[in-house]
Amino acid sequence: MAGSVTVKDVAREAQVSIGTVSRVLNNHVNVTEETRQRVLKAAMQLGYFRASGQEPRLYDGNRTVKEIGFLFCSGFDANYSLATNPFWSHILHGVESEASKSNIKLMYRSISEIQYASDALLTTIYDMKLGGILLVGSAKEGTVRVIESTKVPLVLVDNYIVHTNSVVGDNFEGAREAIKYLISMGHSRIALIDGPRLEGRPEVNEIYTLERRAEGYRTALLEAGLPIPHELREAGNLSSDGGYAACKRLMQRGADFSAIFCMNDETAIGAMKALREAGRRVPEDVSVMGFDDIDVAEHLTPALTTVRLNKEALGVIAFKRLLSLVNSPDPVSVVSMLEVELMKRGTVSRCSM
Repeated sequence: MAGSVTVKDVAREAQVSIGTVSRVLNNHVNVTEETRQRVLKAAMQLGYFRASGQEPRLYDGNRTVKEIGFLFCSGFDANYSLATNPFWSHILHGVESEASKSNIKLMYRSISEIQYASDALLTTIYDMKLGGILLVGSAKEGTVRVIESTKVPLVLVDNYIVHTNSVVGDNFEGAREAIKYLISMGHSRIALIDGPRLEGRPEVNEIYTLERRAEGYRTALLEAGLPIPHELREAGNLSSDGGYAACKRLMQRGADFSAIFCMNDETAIGAMKALREAGRRVPEDVSVMGFDDIDVAEHLTPALTTVRLNKEALGVIAFKRLLSLVNSPDPVSVVSMLEVELMKRGTVSRCSM
């Protein structure tokens, strides 16, 4: 049907007149927003833009690069800022560096506030006239499927949804190696401060990459013949304040632990603050392990032991994968996984308990 979609088809699908469809497609102002969104949604679902040749692309006939979208979506906090975040901002920098080399325009937008409003999301993507999309963050499957319905090439960054191209770090192996290192230093009571949990399933992380880290944590314990200490697990929100509060809750209920594995470095920074306030020394009394290796990690006192994920490389590889999809569409989705590296610094010492 894609080769024969007409304005009449769009009008029938949207239940409006052909004249209304024409006004919407030509950006006339005398159309209500509700009608405009309905027409654009119908046009996208029917494949009108691709069939009519109006769908923007990264390349023209001379292989000239145009523009792509860098869409950020936080699945658990609509007010989460990318620009000031020590993790996501590096991914953006990696994409920008590659885009500038190829003279590609990069358009950035947060879609966190409209991720569950499919009509508004479709309208936004159409208005941006994108030829390709890098979707960064913890978008849910429903959001991803809406974006895929536009037929614009898409790559997920630091996220995984089945049947969708994505680029992620080796979160499972990174966490597994981190816990193995703590165990080798004599720690057997290792607390876990993780991230937001699934509603109705408090044992599962809401964010895919964090759940992979939690699985690595559990696997390393089981491989060492140690029980999984569910009583030593606390939920956080990936911020230093969240890590601080979670660590305080652990101590307030008298939890017995000699080390804490944190889902990211910001959580670890908050946990270290809570430990200091309680008079517990790091690493002499409690060892602390982070994940991501943000810029400040090696400059803390003591320097944070963590798992390094090359964040700029995530952006670079995702960008290159997107270009390959635009240049040569592939019906088979590919998941690219980046290696990680354990950074042994000053917040882990041999267990003294």
